[in-house]
Amino acid sequence: MLKRFLKRKKGFTLVELLIVVAIIGILAGIAIPNFMGARTKAKVARAFADMDAIAKAEQMYYMDHPTVGYTDNLGNLSPVYIRTLPTAPWGVYRVGITSDSVGVHVAYAIVNNGPDAASDVTINGTSSGGETWDWDKAVIGTIGGSEGALSAYGVTISGDGGWYNPANGPKSGGDIGYGGG
Repeated sequence: MLKRFLKRKKGFTLVELLIVVAIIGILAGIAIPNFMGARTKAKVARAFADMDAIAKAEQMYYMDHPTVGYTDNLGNLSPVYIRTLPTAPWGVYRVGITSDSVGVHVAYAIVNNGPDAASDVTINGTSSGGETWDWDKAVIGTIGGSEGALSAYGVTISGDGGWYNPANGPKSGGDIGYGGG
């Protein structure tokens, strides 16, 4: 009988369980925001890859169809120049191309809303932040994001408008884009 009372029951105490739950909560609090940032970075990378494919299709289209002035011909690319138009992660892809007086392609810009899903920049005209496009300041490659220029085509970061800057967090304002000339 004495052995039965001296034998300790197996299991965890309430204090031990609370400590384990607290540690799991702390780890989850650290890991979840980092995971959300990684998802945003992956979407930005995918959007830049899509915009690169659209840019190549635009260049092929303009070799076959020179146009004078400013145009937006995204609907004319599929299926001849690009099999299917990629689906944008936020909003839609907006395309603008400007040409000189004889139809020689001068510059193009492809823009997506960015992680905040709001349209902060317009291609031909004035953005929501009041910036106007200057096609003579064309940037080749990505605009916004960790690898891209943060000022291009005369449009700069202004409050929540302008280009996406990942240093401001995964849901910071600003669009991402791809330009060329």
